[in-house]
Amino acid sequence: MTPREAAEGERDSGPWRPVWAPGRTRPGLPPLTVVHDRGDDYAFMAAALAAHAPAHGRITVHPTPVAGAPASLAHDLLRSVGKHLPVDGSPEAVGWAAQAEIAWRTVAAWISTLRIGHVVVTRAHRISPRHFESLLALRELTGMCLTLLCHGPVPAALAAALQALAHEQVHTLAAARRVLAVAGPYDPYAAGHFAWWQATAQFLPHPGEPCFLLPLRRKTSRADIEAASKRLDRTVLLLPAPGRFTPEPDEHTLLLAHRLHARIAHPVHAAALALHVLTGRPQTQLPGPTAPPSNSRTPSGRTAQIPAWAAGLLETARCFGNLDRIRSEGPLRLSSWDQQAVSEAARACALHEMEAPGPRRGGARTRPGNTRKSRSTPTTH
Repeated sequence: MTPREAAEGERDSGPWRPVWAPGRTRPGLPPLTVVHDRGDDYAFMAAALAAHAPAHGRITVHPTPVAGAPASLAHDLLRSVGKHLPVDGSPEAVGWAAQAEIAWRTVAAWISTLRIGHVVVTRAHRISPRHFESLLALRELTGMCLTLLCHGPVPAALAAALQALAHEQVHTLAAARRVLAVAGPYDPYAAGHFAWWQATAQFLPHPGEPCFLLPLRRKTSRADIEAASKRLDRTVLLLPAPGRFTPEPDEHTLLLAHRLHARIAHPVHAAALALHVLTGRPQTQLPGPTAPPSNSRTPSGRTAQIPAWAAGLLETARCFGNLDRIRSEGPLRLSSWDQQAVSEAARACALHEMEAPGPRRGGARTRPGNTRKSRSTPTTH
């Protein structure tokens, strides 16, 4: 059962929460595996780190030391699947630290759509009881294999949970290597559709990197590009016009896709920015993630085909919406906080609004009292 399917069954009871209860274990889950490394032999750690193979449905999570905040392990999981949070100190980073349940729903959505079937957690003997609870809830929801590597005595919270769970315990390095080599269930064809595999090199952003212009209702000209490049003092790369993105991305589009996948952890924000680029529509007029390509039209009415790199983002946004109990059948509705976060994400991906042309000398005069503001995304330079 995927998170999307599980969320459909929990709509009446509210959003999914990372809470686990011993008496509610779902039947058919693979046994939980505990690897004991009481001597803290680095060979066990090396085997666990070497097992990290996202393209084969398996990730290794090395928890941040001395990080007991409820959202911290979720953040570590997000980094393990190639997703990065806003840079420390930004308003978005503060929001992520305070929203543990949103962080865990985000993890569940990415684990599902990226076809991650086996999660290995090192230093599990230092995980807090609340983090164990969230991990076990994630396992219940996604059906993933979970392997915990303890480099010391098993903590009381885990020992208590093992009494209610089907599990196996491993005590030798040879047995640990066999366990760590087993990949969980995944679909290599579907996983290969996502442009995130090589995306980690796109983080952190650097000041002089090439940038892009967000689409307008009119065609972007070479003069627009040159003017923007001069204003931003950076190379501006040209993207296809809204509605003209091909199934296989060109070099510039692939670079942008990598940034969208690596730099935006929140699925809905990543999907919103992808839809804005694909359709040219402002945030207030975006189609929902469930809308088929035929319903995702550009301002000129042209059908906007959904390429594979964007389809993965839209699928994850749908999954997150189900877990968060957000009805996503209609247009993508963004709160004021979401809209601000999407603008921050655009800046992180070096996506800039084109500067509005100034009034032409001798041109038509603006009508007095016409102070209506543009509904497009705020300037992101």
